[in-house]
Amino acid sequence: MKLIDILKHPSLHSIQVAAGANGLSRNVTQVGMIDAPDINDFLFEGQLLVTSGFHFTKNSHLLHDLIIGMHDINASGIAIKLDRYIYELPTDIIILADKLAIPILWTPADDFLSLTVKRLTAVILETQNTELRQIIAINQQLSNLNAQNITYQHLLDQSAKVLKTPLALLDSHFTALYASSEWVAQREFLTHYLRHESDIDYLNLLAPTRIAFNHQIIDILPIFSALNENKAFAAFVVNESEPSDFQMLRQQQVMNTLGLANSRTDLLNETDFRNRSGFFLNVMQGGLSDSAIDNYLHDESIDNKQCFRVAIIDFVQQNTIIESHQFEIRQQLTRWFISEHHLPVLTFSHSQQLVLLINEDIDTRQFLNQLFQFLNTQKKLNYPFTMGFSRISKSVHKLSELYDQANNALKLTSSQHPIMRFRPKNAQELLDLLPKQESDVFVEKTLGSILKNTELLETLKSYVFLHQNVTAVATALFVHRNTINYRLKRISDLLGVDLEMPDVLVDIQLALLLI
Repeated sequence: MKLIDILKHPSLHSIQVAAGANGLSRNVTQVGMIDAPDINDFLFEGQLLVTSGFHFTKNSHLLHDLIIGMHDINASGIAIKLDRYIYELPTDIIILADKLAIPILWTPADDFLSLTVKRLTAVILETQNTELRQIIAINQQLSNLNAQNITYQHLLDQSAKVLKTPLALLDSHFTALYASSEWVAQREFLTHYLRHESDIDYLNLLAPTRIAFNHQIIDILPIFSALNENKAFAAFVVNESEPSDFQMLRQQQVMNTLGLANSRTDLLNETDFRNRSGFFLNVMQGGLSDSAIDNYLHDESIDNKQCFRVAIIDFVQQNTIIESHQFEIRQQLTRWFISEHHLPVLTFSHSQQLVLLINEDIDTRQFLNQLFQFLNTQKKLNYPFTMGFSRISKSVHKLSELYDQANNALKLTSSQHPIMRFRPKNAQELLDLLPKQESDVFVEKTLGSILKNTELLETLKSYVFLHQNVTAVATALFVHRNTINYRLKRISDLLGVDLEMPDVLVDIQLALLLI
């Protein structure tokens, strides 16, 4: 506890400050009584030394050296019995004590040194016992709040009462999500300052930091999280430049409570991510009907007509599966980047791939280049990676097709070309790139009269792809040749075309490929 707080106790009112008053905020961890010329050899950090001063009368330099020694070891101060051997302090000693902020106290002349030590120790123990009881009560109070699963607002209000100072909860983007009541009105102001004016690298901030904000001193402390990219922060208004041990204990209790609440939030977020991954994997595997997909998208506030391009970040190198922790880091960093820039991109994991559904309004290549550069600047990543993305954009219902394009693009990547867009390998893949609305119009115009007649459509398909060989068509369909000729005549009449004309056959072949 601080020396200034100890001296406020009624039993110690007779102890006076002789010099070094600006050092009264020093913490006292123990009280020692020493009367020996080699006092410096028995100094400890936080020690309040009680002495008669006998040896200082014969060797005046010893007091000078003692003050320097106490400063070097961060002791708390010296208490000298007044009028026993020393009646006043030399001017140079007062100047030195003031300069180094080492308090020198006068203890009553009529008190035994042992009694002075006893009184000082009793005050410290009494205070420590009181503080211990308070810490236990605070711990119980905050634990009960967490058990009740209360809101962050209520938790911060109660924490502010414990600490007797306003505080705010920041997410990993330095956004003040919640604040105690006294600070609610400043949340947006605080967020803007932290994100745009503080010059703090909040993604990599792992240690407490202190800043000036709105004429106040603010301490920002990282809150424990299983994943660094999921971390949160607590911002406290500092009322004391050197907080007491008791205040630090109270602060740690609050940090532990906020850490538990933050871990619970992390768990819920990860559960949501895993559930979303499960949904998208079911869509890819054709395990959900269109209505089931639409219902889920509605519940998630996602437009079922919104079109996306798909990109895949592949974390497997040379057929070697990277360690799971590295995959988690990459996944979290990617999601952090998307959230940091407020981008309309959905994510889910598949094996050791991270799949991105990128809103069609985004310049996909520019976005992936920026993401690639960001990930490559993170020193914690130990493996290279590549990205492939689809050429077309479609609704979530066509996720399987988009994923296949992105996955094929991955096969074209290399260390020299780590980001690739899908390239069609055949006519069918090239046709698939046409906008569905346009291809549907072309198919309707070309084959509309027979689209619902499975028999005629199958006959025409065989006729086109078997090079107009009627005998081969009859054999493939297990019917008589004359039947095929009859069907072809009917198809020609319904479509109003001559099936012998090359340009007609080209249009029909394209339409059949587009179905």
